[in-house]
Formats: sequence, C-alpha cells, structure tokens
Amino acid sequence: MVKIGDYNTLTVKRTYRDGVYLDGGSKEIYLPGKETPAELSAGENITVFVYNKDKDTLSATIKKPYAVVNEFASLKVVDIQSFGAFLDWGIEKDLFLPNRRQTKPIQIGEKVVVRLVPDYEEEGIIGDMDLEIYFDHDTSALKEDTQVDLIVYSLTPLGFSVIVNRQYPGLVYRSEGYREPEPGDELTGYISKIREDGKLDISLKRKGYTAVLDAKDRLLQAIKESGGFLPLHDKSDPALIKDTLGMSKKLFKKTAGGLYRDGRITIEETGLRIKETG
Repeated sequence: MVKIGDYNTLTVKRTYRDGVYLDGGSKEIYLPGKETPAELSAGENITVFVYNKDKDTLSATIKKPYAVVNEFASLKVVDIQSFGAFLDWGIEKDLFLPNRRQTKPIQIGEKVVVRLVPDYEEEGIIGDMDLEIYFDHDTSALKEDTQVDLIVYSLTPLGFSVIVNRQYPGLVYRSEGYREPEPGDELTGYISKIREDGKLDISLKRKGYTAVLDAKDRLLQAIKESGGFLPLHDKSDPALIKDTLGMSKKLFKKTAGGLYRDGRITIEETGLRIKETG
C-alpha cells in the first residue's frame, strides 16, 4: 500500500512522453519527465516521495520535502486564504494548514511549527499546530548532557518551549541568558535534566568545562564576522554583551581571557582583535 506523504519504492508501470506512471496499486502515480532519470524504463523500481496533488490525484517527486508525515517541522507561510494557509513544503505543492488546525493568528512570511498528519479522509497530508498531543513522553532512551536538535515552538514566562530531536517536549529557561528566539527557530542544545513527567530541561550550553569551549568558538566566530575586531571589552554594558554574543559578562571575560592565553586574540582597550597567525 502506498504511503502518502512519505517515501515509497514503486515500479514503473508505463512510460509517457512527459514522464512515467508508477504502480500505486489502485491508482497510477505520475512522475514528471523533468524528474525522471533518462534510463528509467517500464518494470524498473524508483524511490520517490508521494503526495496528494489534489483530492483525487497522487503525484511523485524525487525532490526531498522538509518533512514527511508524522514529523514536526518549521515551515514558512506562503499564502493565506479564507479557509486556511499554505506552507512551503520544499516540493512543488505547498502544505495545507486548515483554519481549524491553527492555534493562533499567523501571517505570510512567518515560520510556524506544525505536525504533518493525514487529512480528515486520510487521502492527503495537512499541517496541525496543536503539537502537544503528538509528543513522545517516553524518555527512557535519553541521557543527560547529550547534544540534541531543537525547534522553538512557543514562548512562555519561564523561557521557550522546544521540540527535542523532533520527538520530545522540552523547555529552555530564561535564566540561560541567551537572546530570546522566535517560534520556528532551529537550535542546538543539551539535555540538562530528564524530568519524571517526560519533559526535558534543555540548556544551550554544556555543563562545566565544555561550556567554556563552546563559548570560545562562539566568541571567535563573532570576532571574525566583525572583520577581525569586536568592540566589546570589560567595561561594556552586560546587556550589550548578552545581546551580541548570547552569554553573560562573566562568561565573556572568562572566555576572552582564555583566548588571550591561548594566543588567539589580543585584548585592546576598546575591544578584542583576532591575532594574526604565521
């Protein structure tokens, strides 16, 4: 049985001058000629992504969508109609987000986090912004201080809620001291605590010594992106340091001192400069 909204390996049933038709069981599935390998012929197999082009028609593509069915994704809103919105899916067809599956007002150009799910008749794929019901709360396979991928999906008084490894719910606390992201932003973090309720406390930096190593990389990159000189120093406003680097003034001074001792920067009265090598 063909899995709509997912990858399928299908057999070429017949060729056509503008493409090929693949064997989808009860339906033929069209793969356009511009995406059909020249050597592909009837009876051969090809792996494609299958999606509902319209209510009664399935199409195939060799392009890779941003997400498949039963996955979370951060997608950009490209159109809004009276009955719903459309999101850039990474393929020819946009993903439909019905009004009833929206949990807040949205606008064109913003990113929204959705779960890709079968539609009401299970003949296609739609988006759903009501994420909580899809989270996995069995965290028994996870370990603390493990690096994880994050998708920010909402802001709260405590911090910002994230989807961890596109599967689990997590929270990054405001005490982390980082710039506040926007819903839809994709980040890298570390599991700081696995709670009994299945939720995860997430940090954007590793514990202890590894946090300093991460900060060194971040500070060096910031200096390079500023043309080799960053106008921050030990008398700079802590808020400016936090906004620019996403770290506290204490960590900034400790990190700058470490890079200076490593011989990688020079510390000037008005800022930090990359030390020329060779």
